[in-house]
Amino acid sequence: MSAAQPPQNRAPGPGMQEQRVQQVGPQKNPVAIALANALRYNKDLKQRQGIHTLSKEKHDFFRYKRFLRALDSKDYAKLRKKVPQLPEVNGNVEIQQKLFVLLIQNQMLQPVTKLPTKEAKALGINVEKTVPAIKPIQKAVLQADEYYMWTFTPPNPYLWIYSILGLGAVFGMILFPLWPYWMRKGVWYLSTGLLCLIGVFFALAIVRLIIYVFTLVLMPKQFWLFPNLFADVGFIDSFIPLYGWEDPKALQGKKGKKAKAKAEADAKTKAQNGSSAAPATAPATAPAPSTNGTGKAANGVSEKAATAVNGAKSTTTTGAATETKATKRVATVEEVAD
Repeated sequence: MSAAQPPQNRAPGPGMQEQRVQQVGPQKNPVAIALANALRYNKDLKQRQGIHTLSKEKHDFFRYKRFLRALDSKDYAKLRKKVPQLPEVNGNVEIQQKLFVLLIQNQMLQPVTKLPTKEAKALGINVEKTVPAIKPIQKAVLQADEYYMWTFTPPNPYLWIYSILGLGAVFGMILFPLWPYWMRKGVWYLSTGLLCLIGVFFALAIVRLIIYVFTLVLMPKQFWLFPNLFADVGFIDSFIPLYGWEDPKALQGKKGKKAKAKAEADAKTKAQNGSSAAPATAPATAPAPSTNGTGKAANGVSEKAATAVNGAKSTTTTGAATETKATKRVATVEEVAD
């Protein structure tokens, strides 16, 4: 008896459930690692930064068509001469798709979708003009304008140098009693200056809090000295502007707008997840025949209107069939992986 052959993978049919890309374990493919290192900071990707909706951290993302251009770039061709593990592409679409699927399977790329600003603010994400919010999705489609996010960061080549410098600093602190007198005196002045700066910072925080409490009780608006002192900004921006006024009514209005935007986003999501029934087209009915001499003209007009409606129906049916054929031609990651 002949051995049973394993079932062959095939593309999901209309009645079959779509298969997901299988993720590999912690052991990464060496080809995928070499490919990710070669393309992670490739200029042809034209990467942008986006805020992850779950972690609220910034990640680099790009379009799928930029990945194809990076594989055909001169920089990739130069790297192939230095790194023998990089595969040769030469514009082969099938190889390009398989390499892209390989990166997804090794958890180095993740498909994402870019959220509108209104939905991002409803989720509590402070988006910027050049830094949108990106939401991870499960289905990856190999289409030109689809977005993908990097989840891979190349190791730092200078890490071993930093480790040696760190060990040297530790041994130097241990041997502090053996330092010359002028070095120990300089460390004393430096540490004293840093402690004074920390003390001034705490004193400033206490003074601004006292001023805020007084204005909270005595004035309709509250006064803040250095309003961005504890904000998530740079060191210099923490002291800009010098002072600011806080209006409680304005804060309540902003909270109300955020709650309203969030409710609208939830309602929109529920409407999209609901049943999408096609609107019924009302049949065209001819008007009742006229009793006067213009009855024939009215019947002629109604017949022309019915003919126009039937033509519109056939055009809609033809457009839907064309759209269905175009949708079937979209190559998904599941088909390439199979």
